Amino acid sequence: MAQPAASRPRANPSAEVTLPGRLITLVRRRDRPVCVMLPGAGGGLGPYLPLASSLGTTHSVYAIRAAGLLPGERPETSVAEMADAALAAVGELTPSMIFGWSLGGTVGWELAVRLADRGSTPDLVVVDASPLPRPPTAAGDERVRSAILAGLGPRPEPRSLERVLGTVSAQMRALVDYRTERPYPGRVLLLMCPDTPDSTEGFTDRAGAVRRWRELAPDLRVESLGAEHFAVFEQANLGELTDRIAEFQEQRC
Repeated sequence: MAQPAASRPRANPSAEVTLPGRLITLVRRRDRPVCVMLPGAGGGLGPYLPLASSLGTTHSVYAIRAAGLLPGERPETSVAEMADAALAAVGELTPSMIFGWSLGGTVGWELAVRLADRGSTPDLVVVDASPLPRPPTAAGDERVRSAILAGLGPRPEPRSLERVLGTVSAQMRALVDYRTERPYPGRVLLLMCPDTPDSTEGFTDRAGAVRRWRELAPDLRVESLGAEHFAVFEQANLGELTDRIAEFQEQRC
């Protein structure tokens, strides 16, 4: 006999939700080497899509989406947690290149170090990231939040906006408490943006950051970009970025 409606146990909607995996396919090419991309603060992959299209001429390109942007997810609260999750998401893939900008560069470094522990040393491209703790400043925090919110459009959905802001706050706190300590033996291309009067995206001592990267990476190539931190992926600047990466890859051949 069927139970009366009032006495039937109610399903728990949250228990029935299965979140998608963290590894996102951007470009898949059969029998091509694998590139894995790590997003900057906020976790948005939109800025990476033109670059992924360019890299897709020679690679299969994947990205690791940030935790905290989907309903029911909590953001990760340390760089180590982010890197461990990225390693789990990569799974059995063997990347030949890792790319990360800003926060993604720091997480990319830690992912590369973990892959080296497995015996793999992919090329690593780090764009305007620091291995030093992020100085928390009101101006810097607000600039990061403003740049991320600008990418959400004029009327973001309130719950999505709340999740994005929560994720960004957790990521910025994680960088305050983090210092890159482990060296990486693979090839590294470090592309740094220029210092500008409003260069408050998370670190003001780019020279100190480069010195520390040199200490950690015995096979490091350092170059400068003409674009400021938040303009790296704009159409006018994309050619410079792709050219530098292509030159770096050609050196391996």
